[in-house]
Amino acid sequence: MRIWPFSSAADKITTYRKSAEGIEKIPFSGLATREQSPPSQLRTLDSVQLRQEVARLKAARGGQGPQDELLAKDAGVNPSQMLMAHDPQDKASLPYIEQMALVGQVEDFHVVVDTQPEHLQKAKRKLDKQAAANTSWITNSGGHDSWTEDHGEFTRKGGVIVPALMPVDTEIDAWVFKARAERYREMEKQGEKHPGCNYAIQGLMNGRQAQEELINSALSTGVQDVRMAVSYVEGGNILNGHRADGTPYALVGRDSLAVTAKLLTGKAGEAEAVSQIAADYGLKPENIIPVEQPGDFHLDMAMTLAGPGQVLLNDSRQVLALQKEWITQHYKHTWFNRDEQPAELEQVEKKANKTAVFEDIVEKQLKAAGLEVHRVPAVFPKSVANSQMNFLNLRQGQNDRGETFAVSLGGEERAEQAFAETLLTKIPGGYHRIHFLDRNLTPETLHYNGGIKCRTKVKA
Repeated sequence: MRIWPFSSAADKITTYRKSAEGIEKIPFSGLATREQSPPSQLRTLDSVQLRQEVARLKAARGGQGPQDELLAKDAGVNPSQMLMAHDPQDKASLPYIEQMALVGQVEDFHVVVDTQPEHLQKAKRKLDKQAAANTSWITNSGGHDSWTEDHGEFTRKGGVIVPALMPVDTEIDAWVFKARAERYREMEKQGEKHPGCNYAIQGLMNGRQAQEELINSALSTGVQDVRMAVSYVEGGNILNGHRADGTPYALVGRDSLAVTAKLLTGKAGEAEAVSQIAADYGLKPENIIPVEQPGDFHLDMAMTLAGPGQVLLNDSRQVLALQKEWITQHYKHTWFNRDEQPAELEQVEKKANKTAVFEDIVEKQLKAAGLEVHRVPAVFPKSVANSQMNFLNLRQGQNDRGETFAVSLGGEERAEQAFAETLLTKIPGGYHRIHFLDRNLTPETLHYNGGIKCRTKVKA
């Protein structure tokens, strides 16, 4: 979307690549582009057809699971399509669609966007012309929101599995809140530090019936194998990849295990929930790794998978060290309100220490499961000296030439450069490039607890 007469969507993207000296910042507009192939067949489902398909999937729940593996969310996946959703009330929606379409011309994927029928023509007219060349549109008459990642999972062969679709008023958040309280008390009994807070955000997707969005997108793009799970796992709370020996595994947040346990009959606990999720997604129960939530929301807001068996996990203590430095510099160069510095420092330290407790628990669980953990400063709460930033809710993969890339929310230049250096030179994941999207959109999307991974869904 053009903001100024002589600017374009491409001008908003900042790119770093690995170089002989470490990293270098390069103009995104100077990167070579290639024409991408749209879906071979697109069709429009009316509301009656969609309702019938949803009813069929509900009736078939509990049947045989997928016959192939889930599509991985680590750096080795090769996306051919990137599904996104447009919502005119979401100010970041169309600009992110444009920028991802431009990145797709460089990294070899095509963007498929769904929107509600009444918004289609206006959205298409507004889209940047260069981005439009790499974008296909479909309409959706069902449940809808912008957070496409949460709506279900693709398999390697292109099948789709959506979470259980429950009544709109199902009190998922209350289930999660109670389960967290019980887990934290049990930690305390075992001698671990009580995390000290009990916030939770789950169930918004089901409240909007947004599983229907992926069902509609799948059928509209020619997917034949669509299933509905018995379990309820929002896509941002399951991270599936491969170990170094090729064994598939999935990290599943304990909030999702608690919700799934509530859906099962009898006195089901975490073990039964693990077995059900394994059955739904074609995994062995021993390859489901329960993970404590590292914060108030999904796993992917504080961690991401990199190469085989590698996990990048935020380090709030490293973030705190940087924020202290920035805050000190901020007050050093201003003549007013210097008396507020101690309070500001105390506030960021209190927040970091609380978050670090969760991260430490997660790190311990990941290492116990035999995974390689890299702690990185990547999730920054807002302070007087910096805007809110999140570099871990990123979309990644390998393009058709075998180059590994990542696409992240934008941030302040000093923070972008530091994270690019970490990802490209310090993590043994083989990354070649990272693209940071428009940093002016970051506060808007993080205000709603989602990043660019949340807004996209990979289809191989």
